[in-house]
This record gives sequence, structure tokens and C-alpha cells, in this order.
Amino acid sequence: MTEPRLIGRKEAAEYCGISPSCFSMWVARGIMPPTLPGTRRWDRRAIDAMMSALGGIDEPNAIDDRSAIRKWRDRKESYDRPRFGLDAKSENILVAMSYNTELNTLDVLPGAGPVLMSRLVGKGLVKCQTSEGQVRYIITDEGHAEACRIFEKWKRR
Repeated sequence: MTEPRLIGRKEAAEYCGISPSCFSMWVARGIMPPTLPGTRRWDRRAIDAMMSALGGIDEPNAIDDRSAIRKWRDRKESYDRPRFGLDAKSENILVAMSYNTELNTLDVLPGAGPVLMSRLVGKGLVKCQTSEGQVRYIITDEGHAEACRIFEKWKRR
């Protein structure tokens, strides 16, 4: 039976002959390629290309492999990039709502108004519920995912 092309962190570390924690550190530093977008798996060929580049081996496909890795990184970064083009105020409110579920009415959401909230509702990031005459705004799963992407963008600054 052939070995699978996609491998997990432990297998990738063993494949490189290093510990899993060292492999994770190499991925964080860009020495090893990132996981395939949406997975927790690495491509053996991408690892081979990076190892070849590290070792100074000039294989015929090494240049193509490195450009493929660059495209792969660009695709992964675009996956993590915020998608809804929110302004700073909307981003702040969405992140606040994501991390504090009690921030769900206009009187407790600092800086939020009906126009801004209707924009977030229109984009599907927040849903509006009315109960007992009070309007509550609940963040959706897509809104939470966007808030996480925004927060990651803030951390990279």
C-alpha cells in the first residue's frame, strides 16, 4: 500500500526527522509549508520541496514547487483575510459581540446604532430578534467566523 500524500503534524514531523513541536515551530517561522487550507494536513510534496530548498538541492521541479508553495500560501492567507469589507467601527462591534454575548442591544453596544446594525444584518453577520418589544442582535456563525478573521488581522499588525 502506498503512503498517503496528505499527512498530519505527527507524521510530518516524523517524515522530517524532527519532533512535532519543532515541526510546528518551523511552520510558524515559514521554514515548512502551512497546512492545506481548511485542513490540518500537510502535502508531502510541499514538505519535500521545502526540504530540498533548505538543503540547497537544485531539482528540476524545485523552482516550480517553490512557486506552487507561494501560491498555496497566498491562497491560505486569502482564506484568513476578512471578507466583508467592514469599516473600523463595524469591525469593533462585530468582534465585541463575538466575544461577549451579552452585548446584544443598542443600549449596551457602544457606538452601535440602528443603521450600522442593519448593515451587519444585511450582510448576514448578525440577525435581529424582537421579543417583548425589545430588539436584540445575535451574531451568526458567519459573523463569528468574520470576527475571528478580523481579530487575527489585528494581531498581525
